Amino acid sequence: KNDPKTAEDWRKNGFGAVLAHRMDGVSRGLGTLVLLGGPEREHEMILTEKAANFLSFKKGTSTQDYPASLMGCVALLRQAYLDGDFYKKEGFKTEKNLSIEAWNDAQAVPQIFEAGEKYDILRIAQIGREFSKNYIVKTRGDEYQRLDDVKTTGQPLIVPLNFPDAFDVEDPFVALQIELKDLKNWELAPTNPGRLEKAGIPFALTTAGLKEKNLFFANLRKAIEAGLSEEGALKALTFQPANLVNNYGTVGSLEPGKMANFIITNTNLANKDFKILDRKS
Repeated sequence: KNDPKTAEDWRKNGFGAVLAHRMDGVSRGLGTLVLLGGPEREHEMILTEKAANFLSFKKGTSTQDYPASLMGCVALLRQAYLDGDFYKKEGFKTEKNLSIEAWNDAQAVPQIFEAGEKYDILRIAQIGREFSKNYIVKTRGDEYQRLDDVKTTGQPLIVPLNFPDAFDVEDPFVALQIELKDLKNWELAPTNPGRLEKAGIPFALTTAGLKEKNLFFANLRKAIEAGLSEEGALKALTFQPANLVNNYGTVGSLEPGKMANFIITNTNLANKDFKILDRKS
């Protein structure tokens, strides 16, 4: 859907392209990579129509009873892979199934799998090993708690900067109800990107989960203060997202032959006075 106001909000916050998809269901279908240009017609802004296939462990708005649990979602995905494989080898000989054909066609593009929490990253890796899939995992931002295990999976990540708000501990009775693990996550969540960088895990950064997009750069500075290098931050905003969806030949850096997709700022990312002065996309 063409939404000039939403596109302008993205541009004001420094973004020149977005990977759009419907965030609903277990098998969410294909997403489209589009530029956030000015008055050009919508079809002229499409970089890659079928840029990635999206998956999750959430049933979403479906009114069907199944799947009703995490185990059911895993079973549903495994069955989809098995059905797709059988159809490709034998099933097509006896029937034509448009749904399975669409599923099989979607396997040719990057696969982005949303994890609800850190252990989902390991579950996703297990499915990937079973069906020879190399997933890109969109995380919740708590993977620093199982960093060694996450690194072992070899999966690149899409990491949010929606750090938890500080708890109101002024009332001692309320403060006693806050669990230690939640306090520790509040303290350590901003260190997550820096820890990933030091571990050598490739990752891109996302605005997903933020209440307001204008919090993105403020939280990015928190991550830099907590250990993420400025070079690592820039890489996670430019090279990595473009590379993960096989579009680094078009966007992701300033080079001859690529889209003129950049911002002009008054200072570097880590400076609290950072402002976007102009943009081109």
